[in-house]
Amino acid sequence: MRLHFCLILSALALFTDSNRLAAQSSLWVAPENSVAYILQEGEVVQYDFRQGTKSVLRQYLWVAVDSFPTLSDDDALIRLGPPYVFTSEDTTLFTFAGSGVVFGMGSGPSKLPIRLDNTFYSGYNFDCFRAVYDRTLYSYGGSGFWSRSPALIYFDTDLKEWERIVPEGVLPEDFAMLWSVEKAPGVYITSSFPDPDVAPNTTLHEVFQINLANGTSEFQGYFSLALDDSPHEYNFIGHIGSRFLLEVDKRLYVGDVLENKMRQVQGMIAGTGSFNGFEGVIISEKNVALIYSASTMSNPSVRIRILSLDELWAQSVDSGQPIYVTRSKFLYTKYTTEFLVVLLAVLFLITFLVRYNLAQPGIERQFVQSLNAPERRLLRFLILLPFGQTATIRDIDAILDTADKSWENQRKIRSKSIQVINSKSEQMMGYLELIQRIPNPDDKRERTYQINPEHKTSATTMLRYI
Repeated sequence: MRLHFCLILSALALFTDSNRLAAQSSLWVAPENSVAYILQEGEVVQYDFRQGTKSVLRQYLWVAVDSFPTLSDDDALIRLGPPYVFTSEDTTLFTFAGSGVVFGMGSGPSKLPIRLDNTFYSGYNFDCFRAVYDRTLYSYGGSGFWSRSPALIYFDTDLKEWERIVPEGVLPEDFAMLWSVEKAPGVYITSSFPDPDVAPNTTLHEVFQINLANGTSEFQGYFSLALDDSPHEYNFIGHIGSRFLLEVDKRLYVGDVLENKMRQVQGMIAGTGSFNGFEGVIISEKNVALIYSASTMSNPSVRIRILSLDELWAQSVDSGQPIYVTRSKFLYTKYTTEFLVVLLAVLFLITFLVRYNLAQPGIERQFVQSLNAPERRLLRFLILLPFGQTATIRDIDAILDTADKSWENQRKIRSKSIQVINSKSEQMMGYLELIQRIPNPDDKRERTYQINPEHKTSATTMLRYI
């Protein structure tokens, strides 16, 4: 199923295979519903699809010069969103965001748009990606009232309807177009944009490569301006080949996807967005028209500068930013502060551990040397006890050599020795309760003792000094 565009030979709009749109040469996106603008023989021409009128800009006034059939008032109000205008040397194609309406027009100042479709849908593919490849008009994604469309569709000229394509690969989910540009025939680089209302899972400006030849996509990275902390206001103007125009915060940028560079056009303080009937930018075929007011108190008029995209590129300066960056660079740039905090924390931890391990043997030696002989024997005995075993009071008294003492003196010597070991271990090495007392639930007067399990492993290194 191919999209055939033909010259308008009569009011019946006969189409012939000899007049096809051979390839997409340019795309321009209008800023307002139902009204499109193109250049014809150096003049700015307006097509109002709601009123069905053709007007020409003369000085500063729009002069109606012709009319053409269009939709009814109710249909036009619902189904004619902002136009996507594709132009080539002999054909102009008008499609509309949010609906399947398609108008075509041949070349020449006497030609008028005619409707090519019989579609009736509307309302679910605003901000969709649209492109013409191999004489076929494609559309993908876009936002509806409650969600984003996952459909890849094309315009069938035999049925005059949009038909769905089952892609061979995986296409981006929750996709709505911020901007697009043709990298190669049928291969487009395009950026999506987040919208928490209809696409809560999309939070960043992701960039994809979409191949219309096989219906596949490949993730490229993130739109570089999304690295900025402050939000930006965007207005996609259109593209010619591998370069596109984008208004960012009332400044005009030119992007080259082959070089992955963005340049800012200098000397423009107004008219940096898509032409709105008063000022702005129009892309038509291979030219760019810059239109802005040149009025004086006595001579109201507009100024029109028609440039090639190469000339506009030459008049711009490097913005210092690429169009998109890889995932790793995006994460590093966006979260530099967090990365530095984590890195410093890791370095601090490593330094602490190294210094601790270097200082620990000396501290352990000082700790052991600060104990008297019975206390060292007690510590060694408890460290050498297997896990799960404990020492009884009689074991402790035997180690402390208090067998000839009275029961009260034995208790005092035992309590003092354990208290000294615990106190010094806490002060010198930070061990809380190195020797742990374990009461007997059956006889509260009976206690057993062990090295605290939390310190059991680390305490074994003290054996070399005992």
